[in-house]
Amino acid sequence: MKVHSFRTITAILAWVLIVAAFYEKPELLTGAQRILQRGIEAIGDAIPPPWGPRIEFVFREIGGLIWLQITLVVLVLRIGLSTIAGLWRMTARRDRVLYRSEE
Repeated sequence: MKVHSFRTITAILAWVLIVAAFYEKPELLTGAQRILQRGIEAIGDAIPPPWGPRIEFVFREIGGLIWLQITLVVLVLRIGLSTIAGLWRMTARRDRVLYRSEE
């Protein structure tokens, strides 16, 4: 249940951040889209034909940019929140060990 709620919360939070960026800082979304397009072009150029152009087409033209951006936001959120949770658990575990050793 914790895993599914974490996934749901991060997906909702990603959409909230994207909508907020759309209204408050649309240049962030434009910049991210340009960086993503350059990355897709670089990957397409690095892979020999005919697969490089095919991969570039799929990511660029068949909705890859929009969904890829959303997926990247979700992944960054999940990595960041998991890191914070891991550090929190380490700190709490260390505090419990120190508290027990003082007794």
